[in-house]
Amino acid sequence: MTAAPADPAASTLEPMMSSTTLPSSDVDLFATDTLLDPYPVYARLRDAGPVVRLSRFDAWALPRYEQVSAALRDHETFSSASGVGFAAGMNELMAGGVLASDPPHHTTLRVILSRMLMPRALRDLGPSVNAAAEEIVDRLAAGAEFDAVSDLAEAFTPRFVADLIGLPEEGRDQLLEFGASTFEGLGPLGERTPAAMRQQQALLHYVTTTAARDRLAEGGLGARVWEAVDSGEIDEAAAITLMMAFLATGMDTTILSLAAAVRLFAEHPDQWDALRADPSLVPAAYLEVLRIASPVTVFSRVTTRAWECDGVTIPAGDRVAVMYASANRDERKWGDPERFDITRKPADHLTFGVGIHACVGQNLAKLEAHALLTALLARVRRFEIGKPEFIVNNTLHGLRKLPCRIVT
Repeated sequence: MTAAPADPAASTLEPMMSSTTLPSSDVDLFATDTLLDPYPVYARLRDAGPVVRLSRFDAWALPRYEQVSAALRDHETFSSASGVGFAAGMNELMAGGVLASDPPHHTTLRVILSRMLMPRALRDLGPSVNAAAEEIVDRLAAGAEFDAVSDLAEAFTPRFVADLIGLPEEGRDQLLEFGASTFEGLGPLGERTPAAMRQQQALLHYVTTTAARDRLAEGGLGARVWEAVDSGEIDEAAAITLMMAFLATGMDTTILSLAAAVRLFAEHPDQWDALRADPSLVPAAYLEVLRIASPVTVFSRVTTRAWECDGVTIPAGDRVAVMYASANRDERKWGDPERFDITRKPADHLTFGVGIHACVGQNLAKLEAHALLTALLARVRRFEIGKPEFIVNNTLHGLRKLPCRIVT
């Protein structure tokens, strides 16, 4: 695994004195070294306090589980309507979408998405997902080295999202770039964000041309979004934001979690043996993958009113970094949180969020992950991996490449 870089937070957690001791840090959460290996920085921030002032960004951080969970459940105080990123330009581009809205508008969008992506709505998809998982595992189990990211996770996930939406074949090769750039653009303005914002414009162009209403397959989720326009539930602008949400957030997180599962089971063969001995643990195993290798590291919110915690008050109107991946490794919540343990059953992990902004696509992610793990269990005795390479993305953490060989 990539060696941990020097901890940029180690010398920057300097308390500032006001009416109370205020933990403050000038750590750069979006520096390349931090993005490649964020966990030492997160641990320092958790140790500093439940609320930490991020002086570099004129913002606040919530690094611990209790406060992250509370903020996600309190949308009236921690608003998404001003965007969930740190750059004004990207927040403006995403305004009014399902990620960047509050009730009542968010509720309208959420109802439409939920009825499309609830377990019962995905029931008919199960056999095709299982068959695809078995096909790809059979092909990769032949013994040749492959990349667990591109040849497994990326080859498996996008087809279901594209088919489920009913996208035309043209332009499907752009989907992964749309997703990665959206998450990239949620960081502060920097050298990588202008390109991410241009990709957001390209996504808008794709949704209104290549994947326009008259080019979507009948019966797909995309067509059903436009049916909601016809019924008067939403207007055309809202339909476009829903289509963009499908394409921007529906693949990358699942791909990263599937690749992480391969790495974790390769590094912890005892846990793979335990899963082979009891396949009923597949759902619990995936929960533990999501906890310890959260694909989404941080979104932000803006406070609508003053919020006090442990003697520190965040004023109204301030931006707050809500640190999902840090919360998922908070030692105040989890015993031995750095240990990968498939018997932990962490159903209350925060990778999918909680509250009104909980990930609406999580049922599809679980369907895909359970199918792939089950197919791997049938064929794989061991995973042999090479050196992992990690992505650099302002909001996502996970693998860019993982050389792998399956031992049957």
